[in-house]
Amino acid sequence: MVRKCGYLPIVITLLGGILSKRKSLEEWELVNQNINAYLYKGDEIEKENEIHAVINLSYEDLPYYLKPCFLYMGQFREDETILVNNLYRLWIAQGMISHEHQGNDDQTLMDVAELYLSELASRCIVQVEVENVIRETKYRSFKLHDVVRELCLSKGTKEGFCCHVMNPDRNPMTSFLLGNKTSRHLAIHFGSETKIRREELRITHEDTSKHLRSLQFLNNLRGETIEFPETIVDFRESKMLRVLVFQNFNFEGRKLPRGFGNLIHLRYLQLQKCALDELPSSIGNFRYLHTLNLRGCWNIRVPNIVTKMVRLKQLLLPSYDTRLVGNYRLRLEGLDELETLSGFNSLVHDLKSVTRMKNLRRIRATIHDKQSLWTIIDAISTNWKNLRSCALLVANGCQFTSTEEGLMILQRVFAYPHLYDLRLNVKIGKLLQECENQVIISKLVTLFLFDCKIEGDPMAILGKLPCIEELRIKGSFLGEEMKCHELGFPRLVYLTMEGLPNLKEWKIEKGAMPVIRALEIDNCLLLKMLPDGLRFIRTLGKLVISRMPELGKRVLDDNGGGQDFDKVRHVHHLLERN
Repeated sequence: MVRKCGYLPIVITLLGGILSKRKSLEEWELVNQNINAYLYKGDEIEKENEIHAVINLSYEDLPYYLKPCFLYMGQFREDETILVNNLYRLWIAQGMISHEHQGNDDQTLMDVAELYLSELASRCIVQVEVENVIRETKYRSFKLHDVVRELCLSKGTKEGFCCHVMNPDRNPMTSFLLGNKTSRHLAIHFGSETKIRREELRITHEDTSKHLRSLQFLNNLRGETIEFPETIVDFRESKMLRVLVFQNFNFEGRKLPRGFGNLIHLRYLQLQKCALDELPSSIGNFRYLHTLNLRGCWNIRVPNIVTKMVRLKQLLLPSYDTRLVGNYRLRLEGLDELETLSGFNSLVHDLKSVTRMKNLRRIRATIHDKQSLWTIIDAISTNWKNLRSCALLVANGCQFTSTEEGLMILQRVFAYPHLYDLRLNVKIGKLLQECENQVIISKLVTLFLFDCKIEGDPMAILGKLPCIEELRIKGSFLGEEMKCHELGFPRLVYLTMEGLPNLKEWKIEKGAMPVIRALEIDNCLLLKMLPDGLRFIRTLGKLVISRMPELGKRVLDDNGGGQDFDKVRHVHHLLERN
């Protein structure tokens, strides 16, 4: 069997994924002896070599419900890392996730989608990044190997399933490619400003416009938006669309293209990092919408007509500059089926209706006042019985009026089992030391402390967080000495210390931070040397020293190694930034 794989690791892995589903020696022998016949049974194509046979067999061996899910992945770019939640929502919008696989009432379609991805991963068809701790999802992201992606594209094209267009602005065959009338799912990736005339860049086949189910316009330039070529498609002819994605575009007049309100069958709408003033009131026509994703956008006004979207389950709201929002308030009542709410802002959105959402599984919120903070805390304890994940940014408007009040709030938030992400911008003082009992049972994975004015070394307490993976301390420590104790931070992967003006000495005992991979020290000007304990942390792969010229020279001098270089000579990436 290894010989039939040409001794290529990825092909061997794919065949291993197939054989893992065969539980007897006889089944293994059957695959081994009849691999070509197994693949091409009933298939009217010429016989390919054995390597391609194994690769194709990995697709043919999939159960019926996984084949469209796999082919849909062909729309992503080569070597792209895809967040699993985005993929799940797209699968659900296209009706690829079956209700028949829901095991119980508590299991959502997102849970079923995770089971589907788990099966693809078990067959070695996708490469998944597993979460390091128990959270609301099993996986963080996934990638496709180049060989698997080519299989995905070839099968998708052959079966008229999807069409993938790269850089249409550079491609003289653009009109032909965009006019592939057999495809139901079309992804167009822009790599630069459109060089040809806008009127030449359009979907030409009328049948394609009428029968498209998925249409994605993706600008892949980092940090740069481009003008959307509005003539590319007439949405008045695309009424059967279920998925519409815009990523990183400017729109003419900062308004969505004509005919947008006619897409009454939309299940998924994504306007990521797009420049818009507001959504049109015509979104009230989208009664079947499952996901509305506005993540990465700024100050977009969403009309209160969103309350008509009673089937909405995933709502990802834009960010707001609180100095510009004025009297704008968004009501969220009537969204009783909502499972995910991300981007909630207590200055902009109505909290009372949110606390009554019985099906809420995930919430990410920014809280600016203590009344809203207490309301959120009470809702976690009472109304949100199905909550699995909560991320809170507690802004400086929530300053504690008394030590007793602050201690009560901190103890409660550290103790909540579903709070994985906490970002504090309030004065803590000496309160952290009194939260030890809650810290040791906390499920926090991410903790950011901004200008918290902590008195006393916080590392002794924070090091007892059992699940913490990412810690950032910015301007939050008033003391001069800091110490990471033995066995402290058992799961910490990323640590950033920034703007600690009084820090002079930092000690790390042997055994602390055993799995840390990246460390950044920024603008801690009184810190004169690196901790000697860094030499014991063999997992550390990246060290960044920013705006600290003296310490930078102790690590990397003009000769390539300074006085502290011996402590970090095992680190692959040593960077100094001014």
